[in-house]
Amino acid sequence: MLHQSVKRTAGHDFHPVFQPMSTPRLRFQRTVRRQGRDFGILTLNPGKKPYTMVMEGDALPLQSGIALQIVKVSSVEEASRYLRLLGDTCELFISLDYRRANPGVYAAARALFCPSYRVKAPFDIETAAGLMKKLPVDLKSLLKSHLAITGEDNLPCPIEKKYVHKKNSANVLISDYFQAGCMLYFNMLADTEEISFDHSSDHVQGLLMLEALRQAGVATAHIQGLSFDGGLALLNYNTNFFHYIENNVPVVLRVYCSFTADETSEDKDAPIYIQVLQYGKVVADATLKAFAFMSSKRYEEQRKRVEKIGARSKMQFDAKVHQILQTEASL
Repeated sequence: MLHQSVKRTAGHDFHPVFQPMSTPRLRFQRTVRRQGRDFGILTLNPGKKPYTMVMEGDALPLQSGIALQIVKVSSVEEASRYLRLLGDTCELFISLDYRRANPGVYAAARALFCPSYRVKAPFDIETAAGLMKKLPVDLKSLLKSHLAITGEDNLPCPIEKKYVHKKNSANVLISDYFQAGCMLYFNMLADTEEISFDHSSDHVQGLLMLEALRQAGVATAHIQGLSFDGGLALLNYNTNFFHYIENNVPVVLRVYCSFTADETSEDKDAPIYIQVLQYGKVVADATLKAFAFMSSKRYEEQRKRVEKIGARSKMQFDAKVHQILQTEASL
């Protein structure tokens, strides 16, 4: 064994070693950046979630496609509000260059977390409306839902009639809902036995849309906790029309309601903001403000109170008319 070991060693010692000629070495240029691990809501690979938030002054990677649904935000605070509205359907992209130039922004963004959208509505409808007006339609989520988006899609079944306070299912004008974040989505339906028009139209009649929006508001209140034994008293209905709504093309309603309730809730306001979407654009919107009664008993008590007030006003009006007639007769 010793002889073999020595022989092997000797042979190695006398083996000629190849010496290549020295050549100048070029500096290695890194062409691929390691992306690292995404941290929470932050991402270096935009497109994993339906919405990608981008800070103003920052830019997306060149390889990002046009399929991204981009939301420009002016601050981490605004990004936080969108996160509360959209839940786990959004992410925040901050480029490496922007991180280095704005370390404070990056540190604040790292503290963001994705809340559960099953908690109470995060803010009032005025705040939500301001955010939603900058928000593109969530096509990525809707294309995976049961709702109709394109002209080739079949409309889904209507929502149960109890959600919209109808006795006849033929008069229901909204579909069953789809939820993403803190917003609900419905398809608007066009057929009802309650409303008829004396002329045909190449667009959806405004009166029909108003009833559909009212139904969407009522349904949303029930979905977010109002008992079917309760009721709503409509206080204000403000609608804006931006464009005609075409017939035979799916219409999507995007709804945010700051009202949430459970069996222990007291009667309270139920504000609702609704956008009407067609071809991915907002063609109308509406703000409905109602008062929610948690039970039929409370609703009936309020109805009787309103009737007493109305009867008193009627008596005062009749008395004034009678007095004016008597005065004119004596002249």
